[in-house]
Amino acid sequence: MKRALLLAALLPLPAFAYNEAVHAFVTRHALPLDRPVAPPTQDDLDAFRAQFWVRASEHPGFERRYPTIHDFDAWAFKEFLMLDPAARVHGFEPLPDDDAGTLHRLLELASRWPDDDERNRHRYLHDGRTRQIVRGPDGSPIPYDPATLDFGSLTGTTSQGHAHYGLVEGPLSDDPEVLKKEPWRFAVPPTAHAYGAELVQVYTDLAALAAQSRLPSAFWLQAAFAGAAFHHLEDLCNQIHTVQVGIYEFLETALLQSKLRDLQTLGGLFGERHSLQQVGLRLIANHHLLSEDLFAKHLGEMQLADIDQPDAEIAAAPDLARAIIERSSREAPQVYRLAWRFSTQTLRDGVSGHEYDGSKGDDPDAYVERTPEAQAAIEEFHAIEIRGLRRAVTAVREWQRRFPGKPHDPVPQLVAYHEQAAARRAAYKPPASGHPGVAWGYPIAVVALLGAAVAFARRKSRPPKVA
Repeated sequence: MKRALLLAALLPLPAFAYNEAVHAFVTRHALPLDRPVAPPTQDDLDAFRAQFWVRASEHPGFERRYPTIHDFDAWAFKEFLMLDPAARVHGFEPLPDDDAGTLHRLLELASRWPDDDERNRHRYLHDGRTRQIVRGPDGSPIPYDPATLDFGSLTGTTSQGHAHYGLVEGPLSDDPEVLKKEPWRFAVPPTAHAYGAELVQVYTDLAALAAQSRLPSAFWLQAAFAGAAFHHLEDLCNQIHTVQVGIYEFLETALLQSKLRDLQTLGGLFGERHSLQQVGLRLIANHHLLSEDLFAKHLGEMQLADIDQPDAEIAAAPDLARAIIERSSREAPQVYRLAWRFSTQTLRDGVSGHEYDGSKGDDPDAYVERTPEAQAAIEEFHAIEIRGLRRAVTAVREWQRRFPGKPHDPVPQLVAYHEQAAARRAAYKPPASGHPGVAWGYPIAVVALLGAAVAFARRKSRPPKVA
């Protein structure tokens, strides 16, 4: 029964990484020596894409998809790299803020760009000829890869979750008992996969290709792709980006609040119902965003001397991203638990409480409790976040030290990914949209109870029979 409830409550995650200011801080803190850099021209970008196409065409699977260079324009390049082809993305087409001036500023900006230019959002399927969004029989857009919905919606901010998270390598489970005991191994469905680690490697490979390109803007391209790799490494150091749900309290509270709402509205007859999924998503989003904004706001007040001390375990790991996921995922549940303790009641109400959104002006300090217990939880929370920050600085510096590393070809894995995405599309069925309808069991039960009460009252009011 528990598993059935949980499977009905697939909770897509809010797809935020570190607050963008924290991305810039980490990258700036770990920067190499500065120097001027010039942005690419359209000719440079075309030449770089052609170099990628020449190398990738050695693989039959790629050649079948893009038999000529004319089939591999910027749109196709972005789509092949698991990005939104309709987005204007730095490094793939010229953009007004490409001219950062210096390497330091470029890397700082580039470590934010995967969020800022929205390259991982809105992963729709597009018609290969017209490039219009393909829609299902009900008119809703078809996802390019339905698996992206395991981490968020098809559009909006949460639609980038699949690219900014990383889960431990299997086995994963959708059993609620696993969410209680080993939340880093919990996922709905158990086949859920996030691509944060893969994108670190993809951008590393692009940076290596740029370094070998001999183009006038080779150094700019290398730095832009390096900054994107930093972004995804840093995301994985933000612990809550390595679990899908995090703590059992979210599921338990969402179930209780959704059922209470059904009772209050008589199953939706006298007010809007809120599904378990809707309530749970708001609870997770509230605490996810609150924790990120609170840490970013107070970062300048913290003692950060220790973040320059290398994290020896991460520095020694052969795979930086996977090592970070293993470490971060064990700390993520405690981050959420602490946020649950210090958040105000309105954020713990997923039905009628406040929907936190720092981008709309919400001040994180206005949504934390002022009790001694809450303040103690905040102090512990900051200590864990600083641990992640140290990990991020180590990872960025270690990436730079190793670059370009052993030659790696991303094409076979990307070809396989697109084939798997096509298979998932073939089995895709659009989910029911909108709010849940009336749960007629509630009013029927009330009518039945009233009927029974009336019958009982009538029976009691009848005069006794005379013998």
